[in-house]
Amino acid sequence: MSAVATRLALSSVLAIGLCACGSLKLPSFSSTAPEPAAQQGVEPSTAAVARIRASLLTLRSDPALSARVPAEIAEAENLLQQADASQHDRQNGPPRIYIAERKVEQLRALAELRALEAEYESLRKQRDALKNPTTP
Repeated sequence: MSAVATRLALSSVLAIGLCACGSLKLPSFSSTAPEPAAQQGVEPSTAAVARIRASLLTLRSDPALSARVPAEIAEAENLLQQADASQHDRQNGPPRIYIAERKVEQLRALAELRALEAEYESLRKQRDALKNPTTP
C-alpha cells in the first residue's frame, strides 16, 4: 500500500471515528428549534418594542425620576414610536430598536444621577448648617 493510500485510509477512519463519538460537528442548515419568541407567536422585534415600552412606562410612572427628565422622556417616546413604526423593516428596524432601548437605559441613568445630585446637594447644605450654626 502506498503512503498516499495509507494517509487517505487513516484520515477516513479518523473522520468516521470523530463523527461517531460526536467530537466533530458538521454544520447543519436546517433549523431544529424555533427561537423562543417565535414559539410564543411574538416576533422578536415586537417583543423588544414591548419591553422598551414597559421600561419607559416604569420610568415615567416614578415621579421622583420622571420629574427630573421630562424633555428627555418625550425624546425617548419619539424614538420608541419610530422604532415601533419600522420594526418590520429589515434594514432600519433593528438599529432603531437598539437606539430606542439604549436611550431609555441612558434616560434612567440620567434621572437617577440627577436625583443623587439633588440628594447630595441637600446633604451638603445640611452638613454646612451643622458645621456653622447661626446663633441668634
